[in-house]
Amino acid sequence: MSTEGCYERNFTLQMALENAQRTRKQCRVLRLDISNAFGSVTHHHILSTLCRLGLPDGIIDLVWELYDGCSMTIWDTDGETAQIPIRSGVRQGCPLSPIIFNLAMEPLLQVVASSPRRLDLYGQKLSVLVYTDDLILHANDAAELQQELDVMSEEAR
Repeated sequence: MSTEGCYERNFTLQMALENAQRTRKQCRVLRLDISNAFGSVTHHHILSTLCRLGLPDGIIDLVWELYDGCSMTIWDTDGETAQIPIRSGVRQGCPLSPIIFNLAMEPLLQVVASSPRRLDLYGQKLSVLVYTDDLILHANDAAELQQELDVMSEEAR
């Protein structure tokens, strides 16, 4: 598994903190690790996001075929259970799952990235750093950071 994105995110965060210290400005940081991220995204959300992002119908149909009617059974000493429908989570081991998860996260990240409250780092405006299901929000002060968290929480619902 490549860790290049993780190093890049950490380097950017380090630079933001050093820049804040050097310029004597405040910098507030909040690290979020989405609990059960890969297992909690609903299939409905995946498909509606693909449509909203304007992906071609052929791609959406392919993903629909992967997730429509997913179910599982459990074997125990008494035998096999009835089929249990699976309505959330990306498929384990599927090479498309990381891409599908990233696309499902896109609306949330777009809302945060469109915020006017951004940290200025050498002329680049930053509001969130992301590596898979780990997010780092940063802002100039605690009130701005709370506003970013509120916006993100509302969109995540």
